[in-house]
Amino acid sequence: MKVLHEETRQRILNAATELFLMDGYEQTTTREIAKKLDISQPALYHHFGDKETLFVEVIKKVGTEIQQEMKDILAQPYDDMVEELTDLTLVILTRHPRDVFTLIHGSFPSLSRESQRELGMAFGIDYVMPIQEFFEKSSLELNQDVDAKTAASFYITSLAPLFSDFHALTEDSSQRERIGQLLNLILFGAAKRP
Repeated sequence: MKVLHEETRQRILNAATELFLMDGYEQTTTREIAKKLDISQPALYHHFGDKETLFVEVIKKVGTEIQQEMKDILAQPYDDMVEELTDLTLVILTRHPRDVFTLIHGSFPSLSRESQRELGMAFGIDYVMPIQEFFEKSSLELNQDVDAKTAASFYITSLAPLFSDFHALTEDSSQRERIGQLLNLILFGAAKRP
């Protein structure tokens, strides 16, 4: 019986992950999740007390997986720091069909303070810290008033153009090329200093 319980819980988590990451917190209903699995809403609530609890669980699960994938990349030797940051970025883009910063922080007005705190911590640990580690170890020299944590936070919040063709910097380019273009703008700016 416990195996069936855990199997159902995992199926709910997988369906919720797909819908929350695609549509966001507000636009996803527990009715949609239950319908996708052909179960009742009370069955869903038996495993996860409410939509908010389920959303927090989804974000924490996905974040932990992303953090591990980024740590694996950080452990590899790279000759080119831009290639390394491109690979780190691809981890996020591969898992998130929508802008991760907007997905998480856009849900805050609908969530309890405790859930906001949990998601803020997950965002910091799972997304910002691996990028911060990259900036701390890379050969890239940061401006004197920018530390690695600030650079990582800015970088993560600047990825929005990569999540949509509408905001794409250029048309008809691969995901890796689009990341490279955005990286160039973020790391080196749009104009030369006079």
